[in-house]
Amino acid sequence: MPAAAATTATPQGRAAIARVVLACALWLAVLVGMALFLGTSISWRSQLWAPLGWLGAGLSAAFIVSWAVRLVLWWRYRPLEPTPRERADLPSLSVVIPAFNEGAMVRRSIESVLQSHYPADRLHVIVVNDGSRDDTGAHIDRVAAEHPGRVTAIHLPRNRGKRHALYAGFRRATSELVATVDSDSIVLPQSLANLVTPLCRDPRIGGVAGKVVAHNRRENVLTRMLGVRYILGFDFVRAYQSGLRTVWCCPGALQAYRRAVIAPHLDRWRDQRFLGAACTNGDDHAMTNLVLSLGYDTAYQSNSTVETLVPNGYVRLCKMYVRWGRSATREGMLALRFAAPRTVRLGPGLGPLVLMDAVLQPVTVLTKAMGVFATLAIAVLHPFLLVKATIASLTVAGAYCIIFLRSERSTETFFGLLYAVFAMVALPWVQPFATITVRRNGWLTRG
Repeated sequence: MPAAAATTATPQGRAAIARVVLACALWLAVLVGMALFLGTSISWRSQLWAPLGWLGAGLSAAFIVSWAVRLVLWWRYRPLEPTPRERADLPSLSVVIPAFNEGAMVRRSIESVLQSHYPADRLHVIVVNDGSRDDTGAHIDRVAAEHPGRVTAIHLPRNRGKRHALYAGFRRATSELVATVDSDSIVLPQSLANLVTPLCRDPRIGGVAGKVVAHNRRENVLTRMLGVRYILGFDFVRAYQSGLRTVWCCPGALQAYRRAVIAPHLDRWRDQRFLGAACTNGDDHAMTNLVLSLGYDTAYQSNSTVETLVPNGYVRLCKMYVRWGRSATREGMLALRFAAPRTVRLGPGLGPLVLMDAVLQPVTVLTKAMGVFATLAIAVLHPFLLVKATIASLTVAGAYCIIFLRSERSTETFFGLLYAVFAMVALPWVQPFATITVRRNGWLTRG
């Protein structure tokens, strides 16, 4: 069970809260000081409407401090390696694979799980056919027949979305741990054993994120750019978040949870509503938020890899990003509900950093959403300032490329810079559209 947050009912609880409040105040003082420095030294007030200039200075200060913290946490991050004893005593694991119109690819996905270096008597695969209209169901049945007792096939009568498919699989699971793998993904042999190691070693951890890389990375220029973007999204973003014991989104392509933690809350997760609308997308982000809200921590394992098919065309890419954007908008705001108690529970060391990261999640989403309109206004009123902003964006992209080189010593890092330009030119509309249409649902990248 996770450590309970300190309460105000005892002197120790009040003292713990006081320490966290003091630590937050010190960090706030740092942010205010940097904002004052930026606001007076860069002369934004003379170039823009003064309140907007100070707002920009404040946000810049927050992002600079956050970046510094993230770099330190990223540099210190190391994945956990299972010991020989842990490998011998791996817990029972059910892997749920939802599939919709995946065709023959679903067989490759199932077989990659079955070929994992995980004890066969403790590994069970549950494949859920979510009302596919092609031969996906036939492929699933063949694999289940070839591996009786190890693969369970579930056929839903009609397509209801990925969340309902996962729900059916979770309800069928009986193992100590449950994991999910996407039907267009290939799990590497050591991944499952590495994925569950934090859960075996630390009872406070309730969920673990695996590392997702592009399976079709070399298909074209777009997939090469996405290959770099995926590496950074995991080996930087989730690596630093793991240092905070708060990975905000464990990816559906490869994630693991304690079944006892999520089982009592599956109905609430399946039937989630936001602004009056049913939530069918962002199932992985919602599940991670659920685990965090219950007081458990989440971690990232960079040595647990799954290869997934990434979009190879602009339209499919935009559909995927819109889906992610809607989930980020919704779950980023919902995470603020448990950010304060989580801050107290983690104490004065990590607590304020988690609070800052929690606040910056929705702020970043909203900043992106407003960025299109702000960019157009600045381009008309202060074109030179737009040049400065472009240079700053490319500088940040360059920093990310250096980070990429630590994970992948490859000339592919060039595609990271290319992606930065591509994102500025071709993708700025995505987050505003996703935020405005946050109540809409659909898989968007399937079928």
